[in-house]
This record gives sequence, structure tokens and C-alpha cells, in this order.
Amino acid sequence: MSERYDAIVVGAGPAGSAAALTMAQNNISVLLLERGQYPGSKNMYGGNIYSLPTAQIIPAFWEKAPWERKIVTEEIWFLNRDSAVKAGFTGLRFGKAPYNKFSALRPKFDSWFANEAVRAGAILRCNALAIDLIWDKIGLVAKKVDGIILDSGEEIRADVVVLAEGALAFLAQKAGLRKPLMAHSYTHYVKQVFGLPREKLESRFNLEKDEGTAIGMVGFATAGMIGKGGLWTNKETIGISTGGYLSQMVTKGLSPLHLLNRLTSHPLIKRLLEDAELLEYKSHMVPKGGYQKIPALIDHGIMVCGDAAMMISGRRGTDLAMLSGKAAGESVAEAHAKGSYTKDILQTYENKINHSFFLQDIRNGKASKLYYEHHPDSDYLLTKLINELAYKFFSVELKSNTELMQDMKEIVINLQPMDKTLKDLYHGIFNWGVF
Repeated sequence: MSERYDAIVVGAGPAGSAAALTMAQNNISVLLLERGQYPGSKNMYGGNIYSLPTAQIIPAFWEKAPWERKIVTEEIWFLNRDSAVKAGFTGLRFGKAPYNKFSALRPKFDSWFANEAVRAGAILRCNALAIDLIWDKIGLVAKKVDGIILDSGEEIRADVVVLAEGALAFLAQKAGLRKPLMAHSYTHYVKQVFGLPREKLESRFNLEKDEGTAIGMVGFATAGMIGKGGLWTNKETIGISTGGYLSQMVTKGLSPLHLLNRLTSHPLIKRLLEDAELLEYKSHMVPKGGYQKIPALIDHGIMVCGDAAMMISGRRGTDLAMLSGKAAGESVAEAHAKGSYTKDILQTYENKINHSFFLQDIRNGKASKLYYEHHPDSDYLLTKLINELAYKFFSVELKSNTELMQDMKEIVINLQPMDKTLKDLYHGIFNWGVF
């Protein structure tokens, strides 16, 4: 006879752990499955845990969570071959409770988060890969999910299954909730982590104890591909990543490792990594299909949240995964009280997502996808332009200001047709998002 729970959560990332924790706090018997050796072992992470959304799930989480640094400085670098135009902000207020965001390492943070669910009463099983769903008939035609099947052949039953399985979402596809995504709907990121003693790191980035810096990069960072680069400071490590749309990576023949080595060899980045020791290399896929690709979120006895549900908006993903997991957990608690897990009962989860602030952002981001389809070279060209203009502006020459302005005008004209530059700038104002 197979085990039975009120709920099974597939995936112990931020979405799955948030769902399991919420359900356990509502006295629901829940099994949390993780295919890796431990939660976070399969994850590559760029760097930030957002304070306010995470506190919605665990109030004052920063008092016990394994965060690395409190982010007080954020910058964006428009990076060219041997230069960078930088824009940034340092807010020391962000270094005090309730803070704004933290840098974190997913292996540590995910394990802690999943164990918070365990402390609340959830059962965690690692090295457990769910490969299929168990269906039971309800009525003449309709079917309801009644559990999962592991790769070992073991069957585990539950009244509801919450899929928080990540970007590829194999079970969501088997359930008919999500269609397969093509390469142009995924981004692929690669990351290296470098060790650097705390004192050197804080001196190099002008940080006090426990303060951190996050830097986003466009232009050179992606070799003309639509994407971004990033750098985050941890306690005694520096994480640096780059990547972009998988389809462009393939058509342009870009090797992920070559792309990352190219970025870390940039003269300005190289200075930040001086004397640092390379510790690890990872890669990760992120679904970027946008609003049109959001799957059906519910069916009889099944729900989808996190990356599997395409809960991604610009640079925000981890916090939206948590919030969608929390909403799923709350909806299961409501269904449990009613004693039914049919689609109409689970509709409360879909309603919560539809009325969330982040779905509004995802919906409003539809135009951005079209922008990048029609202006695929805009990041590269605009970055190149502002760097050349900066070189000219800051050069000390034997010319009048009038002559200098004429030179800068010619730089703009010679880069590409003026009407295209104006269109890139106009549409970029409304759609550009680099992090």
C-alpha cells in the first residue's frame, strides 16, 4: 500500500518550500520532494533575496536565514571593450532592518528554507525524482491527479499535487497544463564564483561589515546577444554571471563558458577579481516566455507555481516564486477545509495570482518582448554609443565646445541611421530592463 498525504510538493526551491511551509502551518500533511541531494544542490543563483516578499512568508527571516550581505549599493554598467558608463545608487538605509535585499547562496538558503517547512511539520525527501502523475477518474470523463510516481517506481498518493519543478516543468507538460517551450522562450545563464578574503573584498568594493554590492551589466557582457551580466558580493566570495536567450546563443554559436571567460577577462572586471580564486562553475535555464506563455495554473488535484508557472518579471524571479508558492499553499488550506480539491475549488489560487501585483507587471511586459524582437541589437548599439560619447566628452582636446559638440553629433550619425537610433531610444525608454 502506497503512502498517502494531504499534499505533495514537487521541488524544494523557493516556490516549493514556501508552499510546503504554508500548508504545514495550516496542519496539512505535506510531502516535499527534492530531486537533488539536498535543496539548492541543483540551483545556480545570481544573488538576491528580497526582504519584503520573503518576510510575507517568514517574518524577520533575516534574524536566522543564511544570507551573505545586505545590499546597499546597486549599479548598472554599460560595458564596452575597454570602458564603462556607470550609473548607481548607495543607500545606507538599506543596511538597516527591515532591509531591502540580501545576497545569498542558493545551496545554503534553499536548504534553510526547506528545513523551515520541516520544522513546521512537512516531510522532506531528497534524491526523489517524480517522473509521472497518478490519475483517478471523477465522473464519466473528468480525471483528478491523486499522486506521483518516482523514478524508482514508487507511488505516493495525495489529495493535491503542487508542481514547483522549475523551468523545464516536465510534469506540468504531462498534465497538459503547460506546452513545451521553444529555445526563444528560455534564457541560459552561466556563473562562476570566486573566493576573496573578506578584508580585500570589502576594501575593493568600498563596503563596511556585512554591506554588499550588486552590479548589472549590458553591452560587452553578452557579446551582442540580448541578455545581461551580473556581479554580486557575498561574505568571502564574488559571483559573476552572464547569459541571454538560448536561441541566440545557438544561432550566434556562443559557447557559455567562452562567454563567461570573455566577461571575466574584461580589463575592468579583471581588476575586481584580482587575486580571487575560482571556486565553482554553474549554469541555469530561466523561462522567459512572458505573459502569453503562462500555463494553466490549476486542474483537478494539481497546481503549478514558481518558474514552472512562468512567474518571472524582469530581474525578479525568486521572490515571485515564493509569493506564488505561498498563494498555492493558502489555496490548498482553503480546499482542505472544504474537503474538495476539484478545479473549481482550487480556482482561489488562480484568482490570487490574477490579482497579484507581479502578474500585472508580467502582463505589462508583453510589449518588452516585442521590443527586443524588433530591436535585437539595441542594448549593444546604445552601450557602444554612450561609451564613445563619454570618451569624446571627457577627452581634453584643443577644440572649442562648439567643435566638440559637432564631433559628438557625428559619432551619433555614423553609428547607424539616425531614425533607427531615435526609435531605439524611444522604445527603449518604455521597454528597457537590464537586470
